[in-house]
Amino acid sequence: MKDLTNYTFTELYDMLHHVNEYKYPEKIQALKEEIERRKEAGEVPQQLVPKPDWSVFRFRKNKQSA
Repeated sequence: MKDLTNYTFTELYDMLHHVNEYKYPEKIQALKEEIERRKEAGEVPQQLVPKPDWSVFRFRKNKQSA
């Protein structure tokens, strides 16, 4: 297998979704491990980290019984 450290995070993510996981399970596992290693090291570009939009959720406060 090629050295995955030479690929960008975007390229790794793209490969993860285009490699046949049934035909090449070892490649999928290696890709997942490299992506996770980069996440833990803080190497993931911030524009690729989703920011949750909390405005779509409505939170209700529970009424306290007196």
